Amino acid sequence: MTFKVNETSCSMDDTAVRGARRVPEVVIGCLLSVAALAVGMVLMSAARAGEAWGWFSKDASGFFTGLQFVVATAQAALFIYQLRLIRVSLEDAKVVSAAATRQARVAEDTLTKIERPYVFVYNVSSLKIDHWEYEGEAGTTLSVKYSVANYGKLPAVIEHMQVSLSVHDEPLPPANYDYNHPLAVSAVLVPGEPRNDLYEGLPWDQVIIDPYQGDAADLGGKELFFWVIIRYRGTFSGGHVTRACWRHDERTGQFIEFNGGPEHNSQT
Repeated sequence: MTFKVNETSCSMDDTAVRGARRVPEVVIGCLLSVAALAVGMVLMSAARAGEAWGWFSKDASGFFTGLQFVVATAQAALFIYQLRLIRVSLEDAKVVSAAATRQARVAEDTLTKIERPYVFVYNVSSLKIDHWEYEGEAGTTLSVKYSVANYGKLPAVIEHMQVSLSVHDEPLPPANYDYNHPLAVSAVLVPGEPRNDLYEGLPWDQVIIDPYQGDAADLGGKELFFWVIIRYRGTFSGGHVTRACWRHDERTGQFIEFNGGPEHNSQT
């Protein structure tokens, strides 16, 4: 459902109304001029005959001609007054129309914000250190698992996604997701549908092995960040972006939200 107001047609209609309401004024002015000229000619002709007052007072045609002129003048004055009232009412209608236009825009914007998908990234696990061996080679990987869900009212279509772990002083721009990522394979998120246990890893060989307290990653004084950027669209809207960034807390082993600004954590 959308609300649209054709402002161009409204302005054209206002112009047409202003032009139309000037036409009766011109016509009435012409009629008054003709009536005044006619009465003047009659008076002049009667005056020449020396019977001007007698023509008005004794002749019925003169009396009714004068009365007709007075009535026409009164009607013209009433018409002009009525046109002025119409002009004032049109100005009021213009103000009401502008208010209705603003209200329609607010309603449309509100409907767009409500009837759309909202994709969230949440449930980030603690950091895990995975040891692996393959064909005689061994290594370690830092990994996390996370969830993505659509909590809007309409389905979301994932158009592009960036996700990665990075070790640096500031979060590095995340890399594009792989072609076999679950959100690339199945890009439609229906309302209320969660995608759990999504995996992201970072090869990292600098690991302190401690069989008693658990292995720990040696970050060399840097910070470990997990950053996700998801671009998606809805059924009737597009250009939506979800940004979510976390920083690893070495004391607790958990990821906490990184307060870096809207470029790191935001919903659009």
